[in-house]
Amino acid sequence: MQIKRWLAMLASGLLMATMSPAWALDLLADFQKAMQYDPHYRAAQAEKGANLTLAEQARLAYLPEANINTQRLQTDISGRRTVTVTQPLFSAEKLALLKMQDPRADYAQANFMVQQADLAQRLFKAATGIILAVENQRLNQARLTALTQQTERARKLYAMGQGTITDQRDLEVKLAQARAQHLLLSAQLEAAAKQYAAIVGERPRVAEFVLPEKHAALNFLPLDDYVAQSMARHPAVLAARMSEKMAELEVTRAKGALMPTVSAAYINSSSANLNNVSTGLVLNMPLQAGTVIGHETAQHNHLKAIENRREAEEKIRVDVEKAWNQVSSGVALLGAQFEAIEAARLSVEANTRSFQGGIRSSVDVINAIQTVFQVTSDYATMVVGQAESYLLLLSSAQGTPTDALRNAQLYLLAR
Repeated sequence: MQIKRWLAMLASGLLMATMSPAWALDLLADFQKAMQYDPHYRAAQAEKGANLTLAEQARLAYLPEANINTQRLQTDISGRRTVTVTQPLFSAEKLALLKMQDPRADYAQANFMVQQADLAQRLFKAATGIILAVENQRLNQARLTALTQQTERARKLYAMGQGTITDQRDLEVKLAQARAQHLLLSAQLEAAAKQYAAIVGERPRVAEFVLPEKHAALNFLPLDDYVAQSMARHPAVLAARMSEKMAELEVTRAKGALMPTVSAAYINSSSANLNNVSTGLVLNMPLQAGTVIGHETAQHNHLKAIENRREAEEKIRVDVEKAWNQVSSGVALLGAQFEAIEAARLSVEANTRSFQGGIRSSVDVINAIQTVFQVTSDYATMVVGQAESYLLLLSSAQGTPTDALRNAQLYLLAR
């Protein structure tokens, strides 16, 4: 009868992780909170505004310029004032600057989406950290209860001369290890909750972070489709391409700084009772050594931008291939692991019956129980890794972290 109670307690401990709380975790709602609180993301919002301002500044390159100069020399009996209005007509430097408007705006948006995707992944990673800590703590609590009862029983059997001191000591060691593990898991859960709160701005209710008993299979596209979509949509790739485009235009702008410029000018100069108005074309021929050095620097920066773009594309391609392989292989691995859990539970029953028949010891029963705990914990770790890879795959291909987060949550939590 006592063995049956242990098995019922074991099943209860394992099933605790499958019970749904009265409320449901909503990562999308917390993602909205994180966008309002997370300091790294808020800094990215400010950076986006600065980049858009630079794009707007590029649009103003060909607007007329006005200059008012007032001065009075020691030999003058009155001040001199000169008003100059200049309208650029031809300037290769300003034209290149004007062409930077769209690439700068696109870069600002793409770079901002990189930070948004990063926030979604950091939030999901923090959530899975809590999930693993909660699942392992619950499993360990059930193990503690089983070990405590089994240890007490071994002590009684030894006192009655029906057991061995070896069984008692072995159980006491395992019980002490489980208690130490429980303290460690409690600390890990607290750290995970604080990490989540640092992103969202409020402490999460850890009881919401519960895995379902089993996870459905994933439907995903062939690898080549995900790679092609990532090369076309991933914000990091788009940002790198816009950086390359701006670097190319910067070379043109630096080269244009070496070329003459033509402007229409209106000059109104007055001193005392004299007033002089003139209009005409102004030709400027820059002859500065610094512009030559600037052109060489721009060329080197352009080469650097090309390699950075290639690096970004290769990194995303490798990340997508790695995530796809993990997801595709994880489907079979999770199925096998779930079967391992069922096999481990049957092993507990078999060892229990053998123990009742005098073939196995109580330590054998406890080892079988601990195997159930271990394979169940491994299953939780595997399914969390599967969900993280799935999120990375969706974020890379879709380019919209909100949809990717929604689908990853649906797979991981079945809600």
